[in-house]
Amino acid sequence: MTCSVSFVRFNAGEISDLMGGRVDTEEYKGACKVLENFVPSVQGPVSRRGGTRFVAETKKNEAKARLFAFQFSAEQAYLLEFGDGYVRFFTGRRPVLDDQGQPLELALPYAEKDLDGLCFAQSGDVVYIAHPSYPLRTLTRHGRTDWRTAEAGTVDGPYLPVHTGDVALTPSAVDGDIKITATADVFSETDVGRAVRIMQSGNPDVKWGAAKITRFIGARQVEAAVFSGWSFLNTTASKAWRLGVFCETTGYPAVVSFFEQRLILGKGNGVYGSKVGQYDVFSPTAPDASVSSQYGYNYELSSDQINDVCWLSPGRVLAIGTVGADFTLETSGGEGTIPMTVKARRHSAYGSESVAPVKVGSATLFVQRCGRKLRAFAYNSNSDDYVARDLTVLAPHVTQSGIVQMALQQEPVPVVWCVLKNGALAGLTYEAAESVTAWHRHEIAGGRVESAAALPAPDGGRDDLFLLVRRVVNGRVRRYVEVMEAGIAEDAADTAECFFVDSGLSYHGQPVSKVAGLDHLEGETVAVLANGAVQTEKVVQNGEIALDAPASVVHAGLPFTSVLETMPLANVGDGASETSKKRVSGVQLRLYRSLGFSAGTRGGVERQSFRRVGDKTDTPPDLFTGDRKVSLSAPWDVTAGVRIEQDQPLPLTVSGIFATVSVHKI
Repeated sequence: MTCSVSFVRFNAGEISDLMGGRVDTEEYKGACKVLENFVPSVQGPVSRRGGTRFVAETKKNEAKARLFAFQFSAEQAYLLEFGDGYVRFFTGRRPVLDDQGQPLELALPYAEKDLDGLCFAQSGDVVYIAHPSYPLRTLTRHGRTDWRTAEAGTVDGPYLPVHTGDVALTPSAVDGDIKITATADVFSETDVGRAVRIMQSGNPDVKWGAAKITRFIGARQVEAAVFSGWSFLNTTASKAWRLGVFCETTGYPAVVSFFEQRLILGKGNGVYGSKVGQYDVFSPTAPDASVSSQYGYNYELSSDQINDVCWLSPGRVLAIGTVGADFTLETSGGEGTIPMTVKARRHSAYGSESVAPVKVGSATLFVQRCGRKLRAFAYNSNSDDYVARDLTVLAPHVTQSGIVQMALQQEPVPVVWCVLKNGALAGLTYEAAESVTAWHRHEIAGGRVESAAALPAPDGGRDDLFLLVRRVVNGRVRRYVEVMEAGIAEDAADTAECFFVDSGLSYHGQPVSKVAGLDHLEGETVAVLANGAVQTEKVVQNGEIALDAPASVVHAGLPFTSVLETMPLANVGDGASETSKKRVSGVQLRLYRSLGFSAGTRGGVERQSFRRVGDKTDTPPDLFTGDRKVSLSAPWDVTAGVRIEQDQPLPLTVSGIFATVSVHKI
């Protein structure tokens, strides 16, 4: 019996072999057994991903680095390269240079081993950087080539709970530079920089005074500087005092964010909010101990276990991920956020990794503890609660090695890009409103991805995905910043500007027979697209390649293959058993603005030519939109499916596959 089977959408992405028997589900109908180096759209078609363009080499090839997207506005966006003791800057896909023409950089205290632990929060021109081993720091843009960094000292807090024992503290003066003396061992050398608050009583006044420890004298005495506006009432001893949460003794904030005009810091199981509109002030009360909605707050998350805060995500409420549970921090009674009405609610016990989440619509996507699952934390009106849906349930194999970083590319296709521990790159096309959750795998040719960040492209038409790629080139470890191209522009009339090579570069100018400037790929075999036509692959020697024929527009870089393999054919014909043998004798592909592909089954594919009799051999064929029929001689197979590949530096978008299938009934 011969019949037809249609694959008209691929927006369920690649799914696990565990789903191989679930032919009854809607997801199966739109899924792929293999989807590599293709990006599924929300509508259903899949397009070959663009290649990556070489931008620059990192400062220290031997050491890891990390990328961060600094976005003041859609027009003012910078890529930041954080490395071992430094930060460098890029804008418009180019390094920012100083007055001497060298890459602009600032010295930072973070070592290579610290980079994965950095947490960022941006407000306007200022980025706050948190790390549990270092004081909170700011990085501020004053101009394109004027960036400055400093420790972000906090004023008056946040604090540990008020001391309840018999130990008393005494200030030597009410203001200025003073000494504070304790009646027992209280202080340590690592308390320098720590805040101290002392409440004193007079007649009839009660007043809090606050200072910052500036020098350690001994376990019972320190020097301190009184905070402006926080003078002490007198120089009498007091048993009511509290020490700051953050210092070298206790550690520093591990996470940072903004919520309701406050700077929010997280350390251990504590969450600390600044005063409204004053990011450096954490005063829990006024000097007279009164409280208003403007003052800072401390909140200790309570659950069955003491779990460290891993991430913060602001929205309608402040979502909080900890090692053992997920919370929201919100206010009760609609009174506004004041210390007495702040409360946290626990919603699930999945737990989190210390991977910065991404916000997609109203959902916060976070990495579950162990690193293998990605969950969408969002409000559910049916349950009147926040739920964390597993987005990897159909494709757990894609993220099996663990997610270490994420970046959100919103245009042209909404994709959450996940850097995996094994150096691969996974993409998730995600549109909750359309019930689209589609995973796709990507192998960056010849490299391991170590970091990623997304920024609006200079032309404003899409988001650029930047990658930090570790490569071994000519026997040496190299680390490159690369940007993933669109592949083909929507308004492109031909293939001249197609970019489907990795770590590639382009030449535009007068016709040439050699292309130089490829030193970063010395000794590598590269694919070449010249004037829109594919040339034979070349080996880079002395940074250059010789062309088969002179050309004025050349793109050269590492070749990669895109693969789409359908799920095994199911529900074929008039209800034939899934155990029946099947043979695909032909396929009809519905293509959009494509040129070149290979078709077959997992047993093998054959390249299809787009040239027709009479075409000029020195120019490429036109981009093709329409149906293309292919005859196949595939073997009989119970799990027969269709496989499409593209290994040339040319575009391919598949919107439908229509297979002619013979079925051998048992």
